[in-house]
Amino acid sequence: MKKILVFLTVMLMIFTSLAFLVSANKIKIGTTSYNNPPNPPELNGPVNGKIDQNYIYYITVSDPDEDLLLRIEIDFGDGITEICGGCTTRPWQSGEIVTVDHRWSKTDTYAVSARVQDEHGAWSDWSEPLSVTMPKFKNFDNNSSSFICRIISLLKIFSFI
Repeated sequence: MKKILVFLTVMLMIFTSLAFLVSANKIKIGTTSYNNPPNPPELNGPVNGKIDQNYIYYITVSDPDEDLLLRIEIDFGDGITEICGGCTTRPWQSGEIVTVDHRWSKTDTYAVSARVQDEHGAWSDWSEPLSVTMPKFKNFDNNSSSFICRIISLLKIFSFI
């Protein structure tokens, strides 16, 4: 009789363990699933401008697993800016467009790129760089250029040019 009780107890433990493993697989407890990293973000925005002015850039984030996206790093060429989607705002959904503004203080051509991190900690590759140029010479506004044009016209009238 004792052997039968031991046998039944062992069988009950085996069936309970199997039942737990089957239900755990259904709700993904104790299983490891493969996580794909997010796709590199897509950047859109102005490609030239003036120094010391804010410009808005649009970053489209996406993930092949439809994971939530928590952080974005943007390399503006003069430093990296980090935006935390789980810190001050809600995490981003795959396909969302995130806006960020930036201001350059020096004239140059900058390669702007970004990457995004999903809820599992995986980072995307860096995006293709967007080339942004801040001109070396300040553009004249309409009043300045029309004044210069008037001077040139007057000089032509007096045959100096």
